[in-house]
Amino acid sequence: MAGERSERTYRLEPLDDSGIFLGLGLTQCALIGGGLTVGVAALTAGVVLPVAAVPVLVAALVSFTRLGGHPTWEWVPLLAGWSWARWRRGRQWVAPLPLWPTGDAAAPMPPCLAGLDIVGIDWRAGSTLGAIRDRHRHTLTAVVPVSGPQFVVAPRPEQERLLAGWGDLLGQYAVERGVVTHLSWSDLAQPSGLGDHLAWIDSAGRGTPNPVAVDSYRQLLELGATSAINHQVVVSITVARDRLARHHSRTNRGDEPLQRALITAVEALLRGLQSADLAAGDPHDPPGLQRLIRTRIDPLDARPRPRHGRLVDRLAHLRSSTAGPMAVEGDWRHLRVDGAYHRTWWVGTWPRMAVPPSWLEPFLSGGGVTRSMTVYFRPVSTFQSRRRIERDLVKLESDAATKQDKGRRVDARHRRATQALLDREEELVAGYPEMGYVGLVCVSARTLEELDEHAEIVEQLAREAGMDLRLLDARQDLAWAASLPLGLAPATLLAL
Repeated sequence: MAGERSERTYRLEPLDDSGIFLGLGLTQCALIGGGLTVGVAALTAGVVLPVAAVPVLVAALVSFTRLGGHPTWEWVPLLAGWSWARWRRGRQWVAPLPLWPTGDAAAPMPPCLAGLDIVGIDWRAGSTLGAIRDRHRHTLTAVVPVSGPQFVVAPRPEQERLLAGWGDLLGQYAVERGVVTHLSWSDLAQPSGLGDHLAWIDSAGRGTPNPVAVDSYRQLLELGATSAINHQVVVSITVARDRLARHHSRTNRGDEPLQRALITAVEALLRGLQSADLAAGDPHDPPGLQRLIRTRIDPLDARPRPRHGRLVDRLAHLRSSTAGPMAVEGDWRHLRVDGAYHRTWWVGTWPRMAVPPSWLEPFLSGGGVTRSMTVYFRPVSTFQSRRRIERDLVKLESDAATKQDKGRRVDARHRRATQALLDREEELVAGYPEMGYVGLVCVSARTLEELDEHAEIVEQLAREAGMDLRLLDARQDLAWAASLPLGLAPATLLAL
């Protein structure tokens, strides 16, 4: 009927894994090319054929087989990076004394957070904007606490409208010569802590004249404690010095132009959040950033943290204070930071089928475990998008022609990748900007056994939501740092 409304769905395209030649990646091509070169050189030197063929066979095995859940060729950079990190940084790091800096010295930080500190920027009258400064990447990051309406229970048209508002917010940064390098949202999900009510029953409910009511209330609390989840959502925005106008970078090498750019970006972000019907609080000041970092470092710590007092005020005025971790111990599949164990994955595959607006809610709310999910968005200008689309289309068409000439079929994955590029080109012409994105999931637990148990729960929830979580082996320290709302976006893994 003409009056019927079709419900909108959303599709998240996977990473481009078409390779650079016949579906092979750069590392695979280098291995096969190197094996062929060594084999030909051995034959030329007079080595017998079976011996000369060994490098070719080894290169083929490494390029096309799998080992331990990874393609075999991926183990080469993994092992090399792991060995280099252990040699340069060691497995353990402990903060040296004193725990906070004096004078112009930087606060002690582990290698995965090296170069970070917290600075205060004069913002509005009587208020200070806290910013995370990365001295290595020359960036500043501000963090804004955000809450929204009850998205899950809203009608479907309202959900689509709210998502469109979020898309408009992201799209305003996909411009030429924009100073914003990336944005992110990060959700920390924790059990609600109804255990305090259970403890109160144990202490105060023994003398009650109605034990049946106490048992009933206990059962209700135990049921709620396994399903009730608290969410702490923040949105971060990062500006980079290399994106400033050239005359600023030539005339002033200090942080003042970058600080002004961050203030402008934060003001635009607050206006965009308001237009998207999201309730945004004031950006965190330096003490607020310290509390946020401590909460994310050890999200299982239930001790109350003071917000005011002489010691807190004194720490707030310490320059470059970061409230960083006290000790870090890295392993192949997990990371221990202070009193918590962490395990981090990246979303290797998003749902392949079209999904409704609220498809992620069961994953964010289920399980009853402490975990965080951080999604980074990197704005891509229209010019860059057009060049990338043209380059990828030429690569796919050339790859298809080569396969047909050699008698190989063009599979469905190749055809879907081509169609996705054509659809993206249509959207770009229609005025919808492109946004690179990557998702990170981090689970925290008090013991290693508990971490393994909770990791299985989260992986199962991800499979039910249509996501494939891939553990970042040998890079858990860097992955955990990127999962924090500190502006440390991973340089790779972005889906474009």
